Amino acid sequence: MPTRETNNNRLKIFRSRNTLEIRIPIRKNTKVLIAMIIATLAWIAVLFILVKLTLWYHDAFWIKTGIIVVILGWVAAGMAGASFFVWLFFGRERILLNKEFFITDKPLVFFYRRNFYDIDEIKNIRTDIEVFKANRNGAWIDEQRTVIKFDTDDKHVTFARGISKEEAAFIILQIAKSNYLRKEQFAHEHRS
Repeated sequence: MPTRETNNNRLKIFRSRNTLEIRIPIRKNTKVLIAMIIATLAWIAVLFILVKLTLWYHDAFWIKTGIIVVILGWVAAGMAGASFFVWLFFGRERILLNKEFFITDKPLVFFYRRNFYDIDEIKNIRTDIEVFKANRNGAWIDEQRTVIKFDTDDKHVTFARGISKEEAAFIILQIAKSNYLRKEQFAHEHRS
């Protein structure tokens, strides 16, 4: 039976006999949530107007058909917005580790972005600082965030973006305690 442990209110650790699972919920952004609520209210108002227009045109078949097509497009746009809204509340990244694979998993609303890495090919697991460009008040500036990285023969893998330094160290510790990886697979020095 899986056991659950945590070091704070954010990270969730699940251990079973054959698997380690670490869940990292996304951070809630109040400004984006408020903007999404306002956009949802505007979307509802426009949908109400489109439905009223459809009901108002009794005899004009082509106009009514055109408005219904617009409504269908508006509902599709609303579904995209709703999926983003759900991601803001329930989005998370998962790390799954077993004897064969290291799996990074980002379940989105309609699909999964899941990457499998052979456990024996992983090397140099470490925390690091990632520099990225962010648009702040119309100007692009460099910002930094803590990430976890490792290398394989084919590529450099980055995951767990935006976690705190303490959370990154805790995740690395949990991965090391799982005994699925060897000591040599971890970096000797962590940048954070």
